[in-house]
Amino acid sequence: MKKIITMLVFSMLLMLSSVAFASLDDNKVSIQQQYGDYRLVIDSDNQLWTRADWEEKGFKKAKAASYRYSFSRHGIGVQMEVMYANNKSDAVVAAQRFTPDMPITIKEFKLYFPEVYALTKAPKANFFATHSSISRNFQEGESPVGMGILIRELSGGKYYTLLAFNVQDEGRLIKDIENINEDTYIREFVIERASRTTVHDNMDTSNPEWKPIKNYFN
Repeated sequence: MKKIITMLVFSMLLMLSSVAFASLDDNKVSIQQQYGDYRLVIDSDNQLWTRADWEEKGFKKAKAASYRYSFSRHGIGVQMEVMYANNKSDAVVAAQRFTPDMPITIKEFKLYFPEVYALTKAPKANFFATHSSISRNFQEGESPVGMGILIRELSGGKYYTLLAFNVQDEGRLIKDIENINEDTYIREFVIERASRTTVHDNMDTSNPEWKPIKNYFN
């Protein structure tokens, strides 16, 4: 029995260690390892290129603005768009948007996105909600209330990591912060940079725009 328990514990540790953590320090190589090859490129003129066309001729004619990836998690398709800091091969992530085919609840987040859920466990994770828009990188319509997590630890010595969530209440817009709970739906979310100035202006005032809330991801 003792041997069986030891093997089970070892298996659990092995599973946890295999989960890659999402990070603004990720680059094209680590993103590919985690999510597979990109499918499409959107250039700076907002034109779409297939991966084959881009690698054959597109990169000679235009600059990539973002890369689109597609993958599946537990039967739900996910579209992911990544904007890198520049066009160098080792460029790190500037913003990373995830859009599942159907909304998931906050309490389901750990199941579908364990690599991003890991950020909620960061010692300096600050959970907040606000009546102001958190991100310019959402593509779906937003509720009057948004939710976010700020990892108050500088990435690369310059930026904080910000998770911005476009939230809904079973398809309805959320208008009051008090209505956010573990059953709130996430329509899409973005991992992006937040400057020190942005954080100071929204969190470090007597009446902050980003108001602290409970951690509903546990």
